[in-house]
Amino acid sequence: MIQAADPDYEADCRTRQEGFDQRQFGYGIMELSTRNRCAMVTRAGVTIQEFIDLVERHPDQHFDLTAEGEIIEVSPKLIHGLIQARVAYLLNHWFATAQTLVGYVVVTEVAHDLAGWLCRPDVSINRADDEAIPKQAPLLAVEIKSDANTYSDLRAKARKYLELGTKMVWLVYPDKQLIEVYQADADDQILTADDSLDGGAMLPGFSVAVKALFE
Repeated sequence: MIQAADPDYEADCRTRQEGFDQRQFGYGIMELSTRNRCAMVTRAGVTIQEFIDLVERHPDQHFDLTAEGEIIEVSPKLIHGLIQARVAYLLNHWFATAQTLVGYVVVTEVAHDLAGWLCRPDVSINRADDEAIPKQAPLLAVEIKSDANTYSDLRAKARKYLELGTKMVWLVYPDKQLIEVYQADADDQILTADDSLDGGAMLPGFSVAVKALFE
């Protein structure tokens, strides 16, 4: 675990933020040229139904939401899908063996409407009896960085999750092989490939070597 941020890591964050800010313009949902891989942006906010309609209208594209509710189009790489599958598998395996958190399930890429704040975590632990579009904050939210995401925005999303009731957030950075861990009642952590990711008191007994998620 490291406590101080890598300067290159922070510089990359600033560079990504500058490029992201240049793309944020106009009002409402705009469909831009497909040459721009972040082809959908919104400044005015969007309802959950509008977001679902957009996803259904473009089944061959993948959309994410920023902390401010802006829609961005992302093109997840193979490593993104592999990490997502591994995290979901490991959590499901923990559920099967630990037999705790009765009434909760592991899901992937489910759109949430949390008091008007829209999000779509890559992996999450939700109540099984929640609505089709969950209204309750996930117990755990996992966000895996794609090229269209910025570090600052993902961190803002982590804070928003905690504010709305999520107990733990994992931000996964494939290119850096780092994981940031945010909890409502603990200090933030930055884990490197030499560390282990554990579930703490919320997921007792869950543990995985960080490097195993990136291999």
